[in-house]
Amino acid sequence: MFWRNSTSGLKQINFNDQFSPEMTNDTADSPEHQAPGVVELREDVPLKAGVEGSGGVWGGGSCVRGPKLIVAAFAALSAAITLALLTQIYYGDYEIVPHGATSSSVAACSRAGTDALKDGGFALDAAVAAALCLAVTAPHRTSMDASGSMLYWEYRQSRTQQPSLIEWGGSATQSDAHRPPRLVAALAALHAQLGVLPWSRLVQPAIELAREGFPVSEGLAAVEGAAGMKVMVPGAMRSAPALADFLETLKKNTSAELSAAWNSASLLRKNLPRATTRSGVRVWAGGPGAGVALEAIETALQTTLSDPDQITLKVVNSLQQAAAAEGSDWPPAGVASGLAVIDRRDNYLALVTGLSMPFGNGALTGEGWAYDEPTAPLDLAPAFLTDDLVCGTRYVIGAESSAALAQAAVILATGGGAGGVEHGRLQIVRGGALGLEATRPEPLFGSPAPTINASLPYAAVNVVQQRGDSLLSHADSRGGGLASRF
Repeated sequence: MFWRNSTSGLKQINFNDQFSPEMTNDTADSPEHQAPGVVELREDVPLKAGVEGSGGVWGGGSCVRGPKLIVAAFAALSAAITLALLTQIYYGDYEIVPHGATSSSVAACSRAGTDALKDGGFALDAAVAAALCLAVTAPHRTSMDASGSMLYWEYRQSRTQQPSLIEWGGSATQSDAHRPPRLVAALAALHAQLGVLPWSRLVQPAIELAREGFPVSEGLAAVEGAAGMKVMVPGAMRSAPALADFLETLKKNTSAELSAAWNSASLLRKNLPRATTRSGVRVWAGGPGAGVALEAIETALQTTLSDPDQITLKVVNSLQQAAAAEGSDWPPAGVASGLAVIDRRDNYLALVTGLSMPFGNGALTGEGWAYDEPTAPLDLAPAFLTDDLVCGTRYVIGAESSAALAQAAVILATGGGAGGVEHGRLQIVRGGALGLEATRPEPLFGSPAPTINASLPYAAVNVVQQRGDSLLSHADSRGGGLASRF
């Protein structure tokens, strides 16, 4: 017997009355025959089916049965964890989990590319934004009328197929002062096929830099000085309002409308890239100098050399022999600006645009850019470098000359990493002479060949490296740029 509180005061409870002989075990266990305020504490309570009509948590007032609730809770927890992981992968700390990268010879242009990737753009969108930006900020290497060579590969979806090589300009097009600028026309056609962001969105970064101004690079100032042009101090701000106005007119139409009006698709030439495989390394390359560059790479990879200087010497000797054999046809002429892009979908894009000479060979237009009419193929060298492993190391390379590509690629292939592009390099001059870079010490290995001062601008090699799911990027300091990741 014990006492409990009730609404009418203390009430006496008799155990004999509560569990009278008339009650069966079943009726005693049923909730309607339990004393008010008494709660079962058996272990199987949460797993028992509730009784309709009672209002307890485990009673019929809830339509959720015990086992079903546990399963539902576990499923909800699993879904929440999965969602959190996906959120971290796609929207997490970009420095820890990079999702895309753009490398070019101007920091602002690399950022324009990665900003396009952040907004959901594909590799082609990033390349359009960066290339137009370079045409504004690096007019000594490229322009609105630049020729181009682009390697494109949807690696995740089509890694068993060859990359695509798309080229325009060079010596294959006729002179026409009334034609649209080649770079703009080609990019419009490519964007209509492969881009997803609005065309106007991709033109805007170049407009802002032309309107608000950009810092003059050391390379631009040096080339202007060598050409006897008006020189600005490196770092000084320069604007191009007429060019900004021209770019504004490009926003009035979509890329598809511009491409149709200009018949831009007819400018593009689709070819198969040159390729070589040696020692588990495969290299694809475009441009007129690709054949010689790949032969030099293959020759170097056949050796067992491990010293970077000796490897570079092997490549340089091979390039010299080619230059001596080809005479005035190798290396190809021109200046260039290269960029490399990898997006979150593992689409690889290497784009190199260039001119027959710094600033082009035609007169300036009212908008501040010059037509360029090359009389020979230009030395544009986009490339991909991969190993045999599906999740191994891959490089997207925007090389501004085939000789620079050959020298940098062997360092990358032999473990130099993306930073290997900074290794000492020699410019190959027609006839086999070697050009030494004034801003860098002479390479340690030396060379018995005649040497001269390399001409400006020096050919840079901009790289994005993917190893497994991680991304690294490097912009060659010869171009003065800075890579950007997110």
